[in-house]
Amino acid sequence: MERYSRRTQVLAHDRHRRELLVVVSGCLEISSMSTHGRKYVNALLGPGQVAPLVRLLEDVPLPYDYHAHEDSVIIHLPSDAVIAVLDAEPVLWRDVAKLGLQRQRLSIVLLQNQMLNSIHGRVAATLMSLVHFYNGQGPGTGESDGGPLVRLSQNDLAAMLGLSRQTINKELGRLVEEGAIDMRYKRIRIVDAERLARIAAGI
Repeated sequence: MERYSRRTQVLAHDRHRRELLVVVSGCLEISSMSTHGRKYVNALLGPGQVAPLVRLLEDVPLPYDYHAHEDSVIIHLPSDAVIAVLDAEPVLWRDVAKLGLQRQRLSIVLLQNQMLNSIHGRVAATLMSLVHFYNGQGPGTGESDGGPLVRLSQNDLAAMLGLSRQTINKELGRLVEEGAIDMRYKRIRIVDAERLARIAAGI
């Protein structure tokens, strides 16, 4: 178990080390950087989430970096030790397979949205995916708080969608006007998940 300050790189000394990362608290950012210095954020994982499952495989290229999106506690699980446990109890592989398939489905949905949806729908779909990854366990989440809360700056959201910050600001403002979200400094709260889902689906 390791504690990381905000923006600290995880696996900084050996980014290809075959370990699974389990988020205990805080948020884990999965991202990559182009040769031109352009950042792409693939996902933000909240408490209870684990990544990257691909590290259970051998000799697989690992293109992503991992950073603590906020102050975080992360458990490092050596992949070989995890595989040994799974092989000893093969039924446990079923849950790994189900999680992998869920992640694949979400990735396909996001890719489809990127290619076919409007910018407004893409922003809504991305926020919905963030709620999924936070799994209702993000800091400040709860019914008494009015809905799931995602700690995310407009710059981070722009990096996830390949859009300008100005465009993101405009689209988030529309979602606030439509009653789907509420915004504070680096905080986005989903106040009407059904409405956000309809916008994401273009309905």
